[in-house]
Amino acid sequence: MHVQLSLALTELQEYGEAEGQLVLAADAEEKDGHLRGQATAVETLGLLRLRQWRYAEALECFDRAAGLLAGIGDGDSGRADLPRARALLDRHRGRALRGLGRFESAGEAIAAAVAFFRGTGEAYNLARALTDLAQTRIEQRRGPDALPLLDEAAVLLERGGATFHLVPIGVLRELCVNEPE
Repeated sequence: MHVQLSLALTELQEYGEAEGQLVLAADAEEKDGHLRGQATAVETLGLLRLRQWRYAEALECFDRAAGLLAGIGDGDSGRADLPRARALLDRHRGRALRGLGRFESAGEAIAAAVAFFRGTGEAYNLARALTDLAQTRIEQRRGPDALPLLDEAAVLLERGGATFHLVPIGVLRELCVNEPE
């Protein structure tokens, strides 16, 4: 519940309160010995840091969350979800790396997430990862390479009814075709 409340507080831009809820969540999960839940709280703190453009801190959170996931053993709670959780962390790590200007590493991390979600057929997360990869290409001044990624993402989002995310795709498409010289 602390994580869910933090997400709502983040949307309200109540970042200090959101952070407090995430600390409470991570502490509670640690006391219960639930690494998967602790990793989720730390990952969500990383997402908060992304929202605040605090990319180095976000990357630290995602790396810490990956370390927590690595501690989940056979038979432990959350074990079955590890591949998906790691793919989501790859996507988030890529976004943080892009924010730090480390475009090659960002592209590699996001491409790993794209490959995972393409293999699972999870259209929404595939579309979001494709959009992130496209944005990375645009920031590398490789707009033409980003267009097919954006086109694929738009089709997936439209089919899934996630039309809210089509607006940013339109903005990114404009950047592709109107790149500054």
